[in-house]
Amino acid sequence: MKKKKGIFYGALALVILCLIYTGTTLYLDHSEKKENEKKEADKAYMTDLGEVAAVSFEKDGKPLSFTKKNGVWNYDNDDLFPVKQTKLEGLASTVSKLEALRKLEGGDPLSAYGLDKPIRIIEVTSKEGKKSRILLGNGTEDGNYYAIVEGETTPYLISSSLYSETDGELNDFMALEEFPAISGTDIKTITITENGTTHHFVKKKPDDKKGTVEWYKDSADSPDHKLKDNSTLNVLADSLSSLTVKNCANYKVQESELAGYGLDKPTAEITYTYEKNGKEETFQLTVGSLNQDSTSYYTRTKNSSNINEIEKASIDKCLNVDKQA
Repeated sequence: MKKKKGIFYGALALVILCLIYTGTTLYLDHSEKKENEKKEADKAYMTDLGEVAAVSFEKDGKPLSFTKKNGVWNYDNDDLFPVKQTKLEGLASTVSKLEALRKLEGGDPLSAYGLDKPIRIIEVTSKEGKKSRILLGNGTEDGNYYAIVEGETTPYLISSSLYSETDGELNDFMALEEFPAISGTDIKTITITENGTTHHFVKKKPDDKKGTVEWYKDSADSPDHKLKDNSTLNVLADSLSSLTVKNCANYKVQESELAGYGLDKPTAEITYTYEKNGKEETFQLTVGSLNQDSTSYYTRTKNSSNINEIEKASIDKCLNVDKQA
């Protein structure tokens, strides 16, 4: 009987502990929710526009305007311009519900904040057609800015986010062409043509379990073509996989314009095949002349309308390393 009572009281204690734990958890969750609601209620917002459909501003006397069509941001002056979607989405998110650090209800004239002659005006249009013009005034010593919504009388102090996100040239809003997201180990063959001479290399994996590789020149059909040292080709593969676009010189090039970039008679042609997610793909890059300050080469990927600039040192590393093989 004593044993049964012990089990009963033990079970009862466990139930009580569970109820206490559940109650404490619910209380803490409720308290945290209340605290978050209070923090949100204490915040001040200059705008509350919901989804933003258009945004425009002027930088150094040059107006820039973008409109979202079918879920994609476009540059109003040229639908072919490749807009960097993440940058516009970030700006749209900022202006949609622009949080203020402080509401300035001191009665000072707008000129005291530089808002009589704003340094920038950002016009925003919501999906429902509601428009709002945000005026940016003087900056403060700690990097914040005074701002006001046109038509209102009370200014605000906001962070530097809006100023920074609209402080760019058109090219700062351009999406640069991206090359395959691979590593050197994904590359299977490499072909480089320069000054009429073509170098071709093939990689084999004699033992997948050990991860060993062998590089061959011209073909892997004969052991005579096998390279004694893989390091040079491994470096070349790594260099090719790490090529990135520095700048886009022309995003809608015409064939008649290729000579201006040295791409009618290329300096080099670089082609490699790679395996990604079980599929074999081919990447081809044409290298033209150096740009005006000789820091980058003009390049073009196959069938692309973009003329990109890639740093000279990166291209030279790819063109020189194969000569050592």
